[in-house]
Amino acid sequence: MKVFISIDMEGISGLASWKEDPRRITDMMVRDLLAVIEGAREGGAGFFRVADSHSYGMNVPPEALPPDVELVRGFPRPYYMMEGLTDEFDLVFLVGYHAPAGISSGQMDHTYSSSSYYRIAINGKEVGEAEINALYAAELGVPVGLITGDKALHDFSRPNFPDPVRFVVTKEGVTRYAALLYSLERVREELRKGAREAVERSKEMGFFRLEPPYEVEIEFLDTLRADLAASLPFLNRVSGRRAVFRADNVDEVLRHIVSMATLLLSAKVFG
Repeated sequence: MKVFISIDMEGISGLASWKEDPRRITDMMVRDLLAVIEGAREGGAGFFRVADSHSYGMNVPPEALPPDVELVRGFPRPYYMMEGLTDEFDLVFLVGYHAPAGISSGQMDHTYSSSSYYRIAINGKEVGEAEINALYAAELGVPVGLITGDKALHDFSRPNFPDPVRFVVTKEGVTRYAALLYSLERVREELRKGAREAVERSKEMGFFRLEPPYEVEIEFLDTLRADLAASLPFLNRVSGRRAVFRADNVDEVLRHIVSMATLLLSAKVFG
């Protein structure tokens, strides 16, 4: 069995802020990742591909990974958090994920780009990174089996991913940059168990789907980001901070979201 793992940082156990020591961020990400891989291996998985999906994708050192694990590292990439996923995989794990922007008590809450986007909705439904990425995986025929992150993520996404999808809550947000942290030993045991059960029940997993065609509404962080994005021919600006685009498939949806976020990094030039 082949498992694709997209690993972010904000929902990793033991962390509360982007301002943590980068070495500690790496260490915590690796420890959660290895716990997940160990559990999946116990369940029968034999090959893993990991997409390092936080910031510029250079957090997980390849030397920290076992021999049956491939790593997608670096930036930019067309599919960013899902780069390297193909229809040859059997299951997707979303590890260290977080709630969308604007969710109360969400740990470091944002949606795909904390510096560019405030809200993303597809066909009128507000979505976070878990939903966007699961929608892309579903188009390839690969179900999501495990989602890990803070309680706000669980509360937002659980209704979209019913059992048998495994959820592991790693901590509780107090404010955006403060958290109630659980025992790391306990969380990693739950990560191992959740990954094992996800693999064991992989044939029962369903898909998160929305019906095409897709209308994607983006609310930008400010009008400057909207100004810059408005130059893209597929985007229709509808107000100061909001724009929409339409797509026939999720591949196009994801690439547009990623390419806009990459373009909008240029907003930092203006202050």
